[in-house]
Amino acid sequence: MGISIEHGGIITIKEDYNLFLTIIKKINSLFYRSVPEISHGDIIEWDVSAIQLKQGEELMISGKTKPDKSIKLDVNFEISIPVKDNKYEHRFDDVAINSVPNEFRVEAYEVKNMTFTVRMLIPFKQYREAENGRAIYIDKNVPSGNYDIIINGETESAENVLLKIKASQTIVSDSEGNFVYGYPTKAFPVGPINLFLGKEEKEIKIIP
Repeated sequence: MGISIEHGGIITIKEDYNLFLTIIKKINSLFYRSVPEISHGDIIEWDVSAIQLKQGEELMISGKTKPDKSIKLDVNFEISIPVKDNKYEHRFDDVAINSVPNEFRVEAYEVKNMTFTVRMLIPFKQYREAENGRAIYIDKNVPSGNYDIIINGETESAENVLLKIKASQTIVSDSEGNFVYGYPTKAFPVGPINLFLGKEEKEIKIIP
């Protein structure tokens, strides 16, 4: 495993797999009980507290389905990042991870490479080379908490870089099938945000 310590205490991991981070995830998983996933054909009724929110307000998602089931919530959005001197960078502050299992997927377009840095107990940096102008990073089962994330890299000639973000978290229904989930929007960009829960999609809009 290739590990190097750079200026500022950043740990660079050259492979997808990192032993220390995996141990943290394993320990964290011990504190969560496994809840059966909802079946594909089960009905999920749900709504959002508002279709337009100011950046930083909490979005409430509530609904009803079968009792004691886990439900996957996908949140998708895009960000256009200006390029300067063939480099791009975007920072997400105070990203909230509230549940396990979870998944965070980033795709960067028209790039040479992408570096994904997340500050947990210590900062971790993951590097990806692009293929046909697209770089992808995926992380799963990140321990619950609030994290600062930096995404940056190099381009060849693009004026803007498109980031496509998909964040998946888990909602659990109670013994009566009800669920309520608070989703902080501080890390969301201004513009449309698409929510997928069960077979239904809803769009909200973040305003300054």
